[in-house]
Amino acid sequence: MKILFAAAVPLALAGCSQPFVPPVVTSLVEAANPATARIAPDGPVVGHSSRAIEEPGDWRSLNDAQAPGATR
Repeated sequence: MKILFAAAVPLALAGCSQPFVPPVVTSLVEAANPATARIAPDGPVVGHSSRAIEEPGDWRSLNDAQAPGATR
């Protein structure tokens, strides 16, 4: 009974309190103004090298071929 009372009292007090009214912010209207819009920067340039589908090879030679500074 004590646990039910401990849980019910805060809920009852919260139900009787004044609801929170957030303040009206006028700066949010500026986002709709096209004069304040800016062009988004370009994303990073990513290089892509296509590889053919092959049978599994020796993993040591594959790792050595893809290591930085390796000759292909």
